[in-house]
Amino acid sequence: MGVLLFKRILNFDKEEVAQREQRSAVRYAVEPGSPLHASVRLGAHDQTVHLLNLSSGGAAVQLDRAMDFRRGEDCQFRLELGKHSLRLDSRVAHRLAETTRTKVGLQFQFANFDEQKSYLQLLEPVAIGASLKPGNPKLVRQKEAGLLTKQYHGPNDALLTIWRHFAGQAIHSFEFRMHDYFVRSSTKPKVLEIYTCEEQEHEQKQGYSVPALKRAGDQREEIKRLFLWVVPHINPTVPDDIREYLQQYLPSP
Repeated sequence: MGVLLFKRILNFDKEEVAQREQRSAVRYAVEPGSPLHASVRLGAHDQTVHLLNLSSGGAAVQLDRAMDFRRGEDCQFRLELGKHSLRLDSRVAHRLAETTRTKVGLQFQFANFDEQKSYLQLLEPVAIGASLKPGNPKLVRQKEAGLLTKQYHGPNDALLTIWRHFAGQAIHSFEFRMHDYFVRSSTKPKVLEIYTCEEQEHEQKQGYSVPALKRAGDQREEIKRLFLWVVPHINPTVPDDIREYLQQYLPSP
């Protein structure tokens, strides 16, 4: 049975899980600096692998040596994120063997709904970060005096808003919406403000909506953890200085 990474947020119900299954073809690239670690067990041995991408139903991985995986062969896939780990029964969907490495596509065989939900919670930080793309600047209202507002949109209401100083374009602050959870920078360096959306049924419209927020209570630590796991997975098309600015909030190694 899967052990949930989040108990107060990302509580996907069966309808939400079904919607993600319909988007199973969407593959989210896993950046080299990802805190995710993976291995594949074929027979009695675990083989460390590099994650290439993840989807709602599978993964693409690379081994730094030639290895004979056969299509349709059963194996186990293990994902680790900090102190959390999840092992999934899997099947080899395809492979590409080269002289010094092997690329393998895996299809997960979820044992039950709880296991699938556990995996989707683990996938969500990757999906949010990897999917961020620049929004339409014409839909963004420039209403902060002396600041330039830019936005980057992702799935399921994900929205990263960056404020830059007009002079020199240095980053002033940010707000990151992830579902109905909000993380903002404060005036003090490396201090995060964390909120939830009061109206859970609120519909986000690019650039114009201003949801009513309240300080996060017992969800605060899980929202912060979600943000810290999203940051290393932010799409590299987002400007370098934005990703570096957000990385200052990550804990020191």
